[in-house]
Amino acid sequence: GGKSANIILDDANLDGALLSSLGVCFHAGQGCAILTRLLVPRSRMAEVEEKLPTFFGFIDYGDPSSESQIMGPLINARQRDRVLSYIEKGKAEGARLLMGGGVPETLRKGFYVEPTIFTDVSNDMTIAREEIFGPVLVIIPFDDDDDAVRIANDSVYGLSGGVWSADEARALAVARRIRSGTVAVNGGIYYGADAPFGGYKQSGIGREMGPEGFEEYLETKTIAIAV
Repeated sequence: GGKSANIILDDANLDGALLSSLGVCFHAGQGCAILTRLLVPRSRMAEVEEKLPTFFGFIDYGDPSSESQIMGPLINARQRDRVLSYIEKGKAEGARLLMGGGVPETLRKGFYVEPTIFTDVSNDMTIAREEIFGPVLVIIPFDDDDDAVRIANDSVYGLSGGVWSADEARALAVARRIRSGTVAVNGGIYYGADAPFGGYKQSGIGREMGPEGFEEYLETKTIAIAV
């Protein structure tokens, strides 16, 4: 779910940033605020493509009742088929499948889709623009910070986001320019009772939690007195 952008700036600790990409597999990708677009400096694409499948190999998935499993099945056969159709569309539009892309051989019973990574993705492709709600990550290259912000904001959605950098001030400057309701800097956790959570653009209106969340339950009144 979601089309939120996870931006890795060129000075970031790559291992820590790539670990955050595993979030696309939590709930089998069926979540609203998942960072499904991984934005990577063009100069580090080869390094990311080499490392990322290893990180995704850590995902143990199968029986959702087992405590050892990180990822379970999709909600039903219709959603599984929908996710698989997006994967086929990605390949047809020219994206390159880095790993996954099908139903695991050992899990034919149930509604499973393999953790899937696409690279050679441009932001105008369907898999970069539409919410898939499955364990599918797309890698999009960028040239500089301005280009990363442009790509991140080139979406009708705006619920969450992430920025990674060795320079916190630089990451914060980028985060402020992203048009989304929440942004995590270097893995910060934004979902808490004291912080408003909600989106921009087509990611909804209003907020939950924080003072703004309480205000959703209040009615305001204006009384005008003639003077």
